Amino acid sequence: MAIAAVFAFASCEDFLDSTNYTEANTGNYPASAGDLNKELAALYGVLNQFSTNPLETPWFVYYIMSDDANGAGGTGDVESHAVAHLMTNKATLYDDAWHNTYVGIARANAIIAAVDAFDWTGQETTRNQLLGEAYFMRGLFYLWGTQFWGDIPAYWAPAAPSPCPQLSAEEEIYPHILADFVSAANLMSHGATTMGDGHATKGAAEGFLGRAYLFYEGFYKKVGEIGNANPAPVELPEQEGVTNPSLTKDIVAGYLKDAIDNSGYSLVEDFRLLWQYSNELTAPDYEFTKDLAAQGKFWAGNGNVEEMFQVQYMNAGSWNGTIGMGFANQVSLYCGMRCDDDGNGGVNGKAEQFPFGQGWGQGVINSNLWDEWPSTDPRKKATILNAPEEFDGKFYYCTSCSEETGLYNKKWMPVTAKASSFDDFNVNYTWWGVWRAQNTSEEAPNGNSFQGDHFCDIILLRMADVMLMHSELTGTNTEMNKVRRRAGLPDITYSWENIKNERRWELAGEGLRFNDLRRWSGKDGGANCEAAQALQHQTTSIIYYTGKNQHNLKHGSTGWAQRYARTDGFLPKPPSQISYYNDETILKQNPGWYDSDTDWNMSGTPAY
Repeated sequence: MAIAAVFAFASCEDFLDSTNYTEANTGNYPASAGDLNKELAALYGVLNQFSTNPLETPWFVYYIMSDDANGAGGTGDVESHAVAHLMTNKATLYDDAWHNTYVGIARANAIIAAVDAFDWTGQETTRNQLLGEAYFMRGLFYLWGTQFWGDIPAYWAPAAPSPCPQLSAEEEIYPHILADFVSAANLMSHGATTMGDGHATKGAAEGFLGRAYLFYEGFYKKVGEIGNANPAPVELPEQEGVTNPSLTKDIVAGYLKDAIDNSGYSLVEDFRLLWQYSNELTAPDYEFTKDLAAQGKFWAGNGNVEEMFQVQYMNAGSWNGTIGMGFANQVSLYCGMRCDDDGNGGVNGKAEQFPFGQGWGQGVINSNLWDEWPSTDPRKKATILNAPEEFDGKFYYCTSCSEETGLYNKKWMPVTAKASSFDDFNVNYTWWGVWRAQNTSEEAPNGNSFQGDHFCDIILLRMADVMLMHSELTGTNTEMNKVRRRAGLPDITYSWENIKNERRWELAGEGLRFNDLRRWSGKDGGANCEAAQALQHQTTSIIYYTGKNQHNLKHGSTGWAQRYARTDGFLPKPPSQISYYNDETILKQNPGWYDSDTDWNMSGTPAY
C-alpha cells in the first residue's frame, strides 16, 4: 500500500492537493499484468487510509450527522460535535477525506488506462474482473465525493486537465458514477472472486448501482416515492461494459434482482449473528446471545454471506506512521463507552458492563431512535445497548461526557470476553485480543488491546440493504418482507412510509440514514423538508452533560433545520483547495460554509 504514487499519472492532483503525488515514471510501471494486482491492492488500501481518521470517513461522518446518533464524546471533543451539528471547528476538518478521495480516483484511473497494455489471451475473465473492480472503486470514490461535496473536480482519463475545474454532479458526474457501476456489474462474473476476500464483486456493483441511482433520482431529480414514479432514462457515457446507453428504473431493479437471486449472498439466519457480540468467546456468557450459543450458533464472521462489500482490518494498527491506525477499526474505539469515571470511582467497561468495552464515547445513539422504535421489533435490542437497563443500573455517567445518552451502537462498539482481564486494558481486553492470545503468538502492534484490537469489518453494503432497495424501487413488498421475516416480524404491505421505517430499523447505526433522508427530501428542500425536520427533531431528545442532570439536546448555533437548509447536507470543501486557485470558475465553496453568516463555526461544545 506504500507504493501509492507509483500508480498515478500526471494529473490535476497538484491542484486537488498541495502535495504532489503524481511524479512517478509511468513509462516503466506497470511492467507486467501482475503489477496491476499490486495497483489494485493499493486501490483498496485507500479504504484503510480513510480509516485513519474516522471523523473523515463516509460511514462514521454520516452516522453522527444523522438523527441516529449524537457526536457526543467529551466536553472537549469539538470536532465530533461540529460534524454532528453540520458545522465546522477548523479549516482542515475534511482535508484528509478530500485527499483520500482523489488518491482513490487517481489509482482507479491508472488501472483502467493501463489494463490493455498487456496480452490477456486466455485470461479474459481475469482481465475483466480486474477492470470491473477498478470501475467499481472509481464509482465508489466519486459517489462518496459528490455526496460529501456536490460539484467537485472530476476526470476519467489517465491524465487530467490543468486546471481541473469542478463539474456539475447532477449533469456530468452522476451519469459517470452510474456508468462505472454498470461497467463493473457487466464486466465481473458471479463467483469470480472468493466471497469476503475484500474484493468488489458483481453483486456488490449491482447493489451500489441501486444506491447511486436512488440517490441521484431522489436528491437531484426529486422523484419522491420512486416506487410509483417513472423517472426519465439516464443517458450514460460510452465506456467498456456499458451495453445500454440509457439506464432506466426497470434496468436498475433488474440488476438488484440479479444480485438477490444469483450473487451467492444471502441473509444470515439470525439478525444477531451479523454482529460481533455473538462471537464464540462471548456469546455463551452474554444473556442476550445464550440461546444462540446453546444451539451452537455464533457470529457469522467478517466477510460472511450477507456482507457484500466491506472495509477490512488486520493486526497492524499503530499510532506510529501516517496510516498506522487505519489498519484497526477505530470506529469501535470511538463508539465504546466513555472511559472516564463518574467522579465517585465508577468506570464503564469493567466486568459489570460485560460484554461491551470502553472507548471514547462518541456516536452514542440518539434517545429518539430508542423511544420511537417499536419494542416489538427484536432488532431494537440487537442494535442498541440501553446501558442503564442492560447493566441493571450499573452504568456510570462520567464527568467529562457531553451529549451522553447511555445508549450505544451494538453494531460497532467494542466487545469483551470473560477470559479477558477487566483490570488491565492493555492485555487481551477485547475479545479479539483474547482470541489473538489464544490462537497466535502475535502482540498488539500498539501494545494496547483497548485501543488497537478492533478488527470487525465496517460493512458498506449487505444483502438486506439490497433487498430493501429493490422493494423501494419497485413499490413491492416481497423482498422487504423477507427481511422482516428474518427478524421474526409479520408481513406488511408496501407503502412509502413502511419502506422508510424498514430501512430505518434494519439499517440503524450503519451510516446510511443521513443520505436516505436527503434523497427522500430532494435537493433545495429547505428547512421544512423531511431531512431538516428529522434532524431538528433531535432537540426533543434527552442527554446527560458532565454526568449529571438531564437536558434536551441543543444545537451549537441556529439549529439543525437551518443548517441543513443552508447546506443541503453538503460538507465544506477544504479552504486550502479553494484558495489554491482563488477562482470560483475552477472551484467554488459550497453554500452555508465560510461566509458572513457564522452559524457554521463551532468554537466549543455546547454547554448546559
